Amino acid sequence: MADDDKGIRDLISTVLAGAGFNVNAASDGQQAWEALLREQYDLLITDNEMPRLVGIQLIERIREAGMSLPIIIASGSFPMERLRDYAELQIAAALSKPFRVIELLNAVRNVLQASCGSTTADQHTFKRIHARPQPIRRCDKSNVVLCKP
Repeated sequence: MADDDKGIRDLISTVLAGAGFNVNAASDGQQAWEALLREQYDLLITDNEMPRLVGIQLIERIREAGMSLPIIIASGSFPMERLRDYAELQIAAALSKPFRVIELLNAVRNVLQASCGSTTADQHTFKRIHARPQPIRRCDKSNVVLCKP
């Protein structure tokens, strides 16, 4: 997960870790890029406005490097209506800040289901966060890199 806002980064990390995901957080796009070069991840959640490397530039680098991991962009400044302009970047989902925790969890679940197919669900964990539990399907590693300081 990449986000330059420590509060947002901590919140997303805590929510996803509570849902059973392994989460690595980066404070900017460059730090996220370096993490992606060192380790394989199942999902990237990134803000757009960050120091050193903005989200769209990070996504462009990822795609130019041939990485196919799914990406969720979560931003208060990215014009979501322009998402179609970036179709070649294959952004799996977009969240406008501020977003609700359940919107984040649903986006993560849906994106991972689409990219990983059927896997076992962790309904006990999801029950604590959501009144009507639905399965969260995960890839084998369930590694999420969060980008934003």
